[in-house]
Amino acid sequence: MHIQDGVLSPVVCAATGAIALGAVSYSVHRLKQSVGDRTIPLTGMMAALVFAGQMVNFPIGAPVSGHLLGGVLAATVVGPWAGCVAMTLVLFVQWAMFSDGGLFSLGANVLHMAVIGSWGGHAVRMFVQRFIGDSRKGIVIGSVVAAWASVMAAAALFCLEFRLSWPPSEIDFSKVFTLMVSFHSLIGLGEALITGVAISFVLNQRPELICRTDNPVRLKNRTDRIVRPTVASITSTLVAGLVVALAIAAFLSPFASSFDDGLETALSQIGITDFNLTGRVPGLLEDYDKVPVPVAAWQTLAVSIAGIGGTLAVFALAWLLGRALPAATQNLNSEATGE
Repeated sequence: MHIQDGVLSPVVCAATGAIALGAVSYSVHRLKQSVGDRTIPLTGMMAALVFAGQMVNFPIGAPVSGHLLGGVLAATVVGPWAGCVAMTLVLFVQWAMFSDGGLFSLGANVLHMAVIGSWGGHAVRMFVQRFIGDSRKGIVIGSVVAAWASVMAAAALFCLEFRLSWPPSEIDFSKVFTLMVSFHSLIGLGEALITGVAISFVLNQRPELICRTDNPVRLKNRTDRIVRPTVASITSTLVAGLVVALAIAAFLSPFASSFDDGLETALSQIGITDFNLTGRVPGLLEDYDKVPVPVAAWQTLAVSIAGIGGTLAVFALAWLLGRALPAATQNLNSEATGE
C-alpha cells in the first residue's frame, strides 16, 4: 500500500506529513526510555524482517497481490513506539533506495503503515486481550484481529485522503472505496495469517520476546513463570532474525507475485493513469529490479541484491539510531540536573 507521488494533493500530503512527524517524534521520545534494554537491538531486527517481508507480494485469488504491512507484528514484539520507528525506517529506505512510495507521500505512508499499524494495531490487540485474557491464545487472536483491522483502517483512511485530493467531477469515489475495501479485506487476511503464524512461532520458541506494556503478560507454562531475556539471548535472537530477513530477501523476494497490489489495481481501474497532483522525487533507483547486474537478463539476481541491500540498510539505520539515543538521553538528563 505504498502511495506514489502525485496521487494525493499537496495539502493532504502536508497534513498527513505533519501528523506522521508528530507521531514518529513522540515514538522516538518514548523510545529513549528503553535505551539499554532489549528494545533498541530488536527494533533493527524487526525493521529488517518487515523490509524483507514486504518484498514478497502474495496473490489474493484475483489478478491482485498484497504484501505484509508488518506494523502489528513489529508492535507485538518491540512495542508500539519502537514498532512505529522501525516501520518508518523501512518506508524511508524503500523510497530513498528503490522509489517504492513517494517523498511527498511519505507522511501518508508512515501514517498508514507505521502509526496506524503499530499504534492502532497495538491498541486493538490489547483491547481484544482484555476479553480473551493475557495468555498465548489471547496474544495470537489479538494480533490476528489487529493485523486485519490495521489493513482495513489504512485502506479506509486512504479513501478519505483521496476524496479530499480530487474534485468529485473527476473521480468516482464510491468505486474507489468499493475496490479498496474489497481488495484489502482479502489482503488483510494474508496479513492476519502471516502475523498469527509469526507470533505463534515466537510464543513457542521465545515467549519472553513478546512486548509487555502496562501489566506484564502472563504466559502460562508449567512453572507459570515469566522469563526475562538476557543479553546473550537477545544477541542470538538478533543474529537469527537478521539471517532470516536476509534469507527472505535473497531467496523469496525474486519469486513475489507480479500482479499489481491492491492500491495500484484500484487506481488503474478508475480510468485515471496520470496522477500528477504533486511533483515526483525519485529515489536512488527506479525499482528493486533496477540494481545493476553483469547480465541484463539476471533480474532475479538484481531483486535479491536489492533485498539484501535494503535489509542491511534499515538494520544499519536502526543501529545508528540506537547509538544516538543514549547520547540524546544523557544530554537531557544533564540539562535536567543543571550539570
